[in-house]
Amino acid sequence: MPRRGIALKALLLRSFLPSVVVVAILLAAFVYQRVYATIIDGFDRKLVTVAALTGAMIDPADHDRLMSAARAGEDADRIEMSARYRRNNDPIRRIQQQLNLTYLYTQVLGGTSDIYYVLDGTQGEEHSPPGSTDEVTDETRAGLRQLQEAGAIYVSPIEYQEQWGLLKTAAAPVLGEDGRIAASAGADVNISVIQVATQNALFMSAMIGVASIIACLLVAMRLVRRIADPMEALTGNMLQIAGGRAHSVARVFGPREVERLAGALTALVRRTEAEERRRDADLDARETAARAALLAGEELVPVNLLIAEGERILWVPHFPADPETVLAHRAMTHHARRFASDPALAADWRSLADMRQGDCLVVDGAAGRVALLGTRAVTILVAEQRLPLAPEMALGFDPADPVALMRPDGSAFLLWVGNER
Repeated sequence: MPRRGIALKALLLRSFLPSVVVVAILLAAFVYQRVYATIIDGFDRKLVTVAALTGAMIDPADHDRLMSAARAGEDADRIEMSARYRRNNDPIRRIQQQLNLTYLYTQVLGGTSDIYYVLDGTQGEEHSPPGSTDEVTDETRAGLRQLQEAGAIYVSPIEYQEQWGLLKTAAAPVLGEDGRIAASAGADVNISVIQVATQNALFMSAMIGVASIIACLLVAMRLVRRIADPMEALTGNMLQIAGGRAHSVARVFGPREVERLAGALTALVRRTEAEERRRDADLDARETAARAALLAGEELVPVNLLIAEGERILWVPHFPADPETVLAHRAMTHHARRFASDPALAADWRSLADMRQGDCLVVDGAAGRVALLGTRAVTILVAEQRLPLAPEMALGFDPADPVALMRPDGSAFLLWVGNER
């Protein structure tokens, strides 16, 4: 008896099912990772926002005095009973309770340990009184140091702290009375809070995985029929021909027609993409040529806006030059010619000077003073000595000494020739 073969549909299903399961698992894992990342990002945003607002609402003068008292080892109960402590700590406690945070406090780097606490919204056994110290992880210590030095808000990963367990922390600057960063406001959430959200995400991902398996099975069954039915129809036609019933041969529609259509569309897309690339290349070439034509032959030297006895006002273009700077240089050159013939217009030179593409130098040779109006610092050469000049600042010089502006290309532009001694 001849061995019966496996039906075509069953064979195709055996090929498709492993792929269906793998795709469903990968989809569920992808969804879980995305949802988990979204949850963690949400906690990060919440912690950063709370820490930043807490740091901003604390009174700097009060916090400085509380820090001093805590650092000096004064009685913690007495500190907490003070009006200064209560008016800053009570809002922190309410924020912590309403937003379901694990801890909300202020801390200072240093002391006898890594940090010591000043304000703490936690109540009960886990409350940290003013002046109590704590150890933190190396990563948190580095983040707090960076916050203290640069003012960058620090967000920790989920990490284990010996006294408090698994926490996720955000810290924001707390300014002192002198305007400098004196401490940091910390907002913590326990891993159990995050686990509840991630467990919900895991359950949702599992449901998505089950739904995707069902959907993929339906799609696989449709694909199997799409492939197997035309072949079975072709087999039936061959049997009809073999049986002498050619008139009963049915017309067969299979994937070939779809492939032909896809091939035509692919060719059209390729032609369209090639045309778009050609147009983009032409546009880039025209823009490059226009920019080169605009910049060609332009030497952007400082422009003498006003020259009076013992005084000189110059407009210095920014470097490196771009088309906007070139146009501004041309406009300033035109203004300088107008100023020379129109004293009333020259009196309004400040409002006409383009301070976005350049700066202004005001040289008073008689008084021995040069001032910079603008946004970029320059270097002034006075008697062979290079001196930096910051925006909105001035420096003095001996009127007998020559004064020059050091340009970015290393050349010097003479501002004041110097009086004879």
